[in-house]
Amino acid sequence: MVQNGEFSIIERYFTHASFGVWHSKGVGDDCAIIDMPAGRIAVTTDMMAVGTHFLPSARPEDIGYKALAVNLSDLAAAGATPRAFFLSIALPNRDDAWLSGFTKGLMELSTAAGCPLLGGDTTRTATVGEAHAPVTISITAMGDLPEHMGLTRAGARPGDDIWVSGAVGGAYAALMHRWGKWTLPINVFPAVAERMDRPEARNALGTALLSAASACADISDGLAQDLGHILERSGVAADVLWECVPIHPGLKCLTRAQQLEAAMSGGDDYELVFTAPAGARGLIEQASISALTPVTRIGRIVEKKPEPDAAQLRLIDEQGDVLLLPSTGFDHFA
Repeated sequence: MVQNGEFSIIERYFTHASFGVWHSKGVGDDCAIIDMPAGRIAVTTDMMAVGTHFLPSARPEDIGYKALAVNLSDLAAAGATPRAFFLSIALPNRDDAWLSGFTKGLMELSTAAGCPLLGGDTTRTATVGEAHAPVTISITAMGDLPEHMGLTRAGARPGDDIWVSGAVGGAYAALMHRWGKWTLPINVFPAVAERMDRPEARNALGTALLSAASACADISDGLAQDLGHILERSGVAADVLWECVPIHPGLKCLTRAQQLEAAMSGGDDYELVFTAPAGARGLIEQASISALTPVTRIGRIVEKKPEPDAAQLRLIDEQGDVLLLPSTGFDHFA
């Protein structure tokens, strides 16, 4: 057996002592055989590619952390408690310094979230021209739910409130600054960069919302687009008040047009946008307190507009005028 090949990478970097509620027979087998309690399972898969999800200059520690965080955010949107994840990674070459940093960030969040690595796959990227294709990372995360429970995008009803956790727009502002398109003050950039590099999945909030929210999505592709997914799946429309949208404090130095673009169309916030009956406001506030996560009511669900080309999401300013959204959000193939 080649000691510097795929399996030595798995053994050195991706084999860790089992912990948490779910237990595997061991990383490195063809399948992970998992002992787990009875209940409902939530499963999600997210892929990250250089140039699309992280910059070539990104620190490997941050790449590892974010690769897991975006999956935990999907579990949060379902209200699931993270239990385990599986990692598939394709590398152009063996770089021990990069792998060491990557696994440091990955396992930092894994340990903090109680979500162990139970298996996966490691391979080398294909040759494109005279070089290998860049690194590609795919994680499948799994969590559990109480029997018959779980949040989806399909439960919003007219009259429901629309809520957002935390603040939005910071990650996108950091990306625009790094691309040289916007300029942020030196004392502002570190805070928004943290939002881009190390997003905080709202798992405690998602779990607390199980008995109160009617629909939920995580904000990965922009508030407008991800709320739009709820509207489409639920067959409803929405009125959102711009003055109520909790924009990241770092955006206050930007123009209103830039704030709109970052908060409504920018991605990578990994906050939760969710709906709940107006009568559940007390429960939502309790969930916010128990999860130590601020939430803001930004609008309400209304009846779907029957016209084929009608905008189902209206963003309304302080004067009652409808604002034009700069774009609907991020699309991998747009």
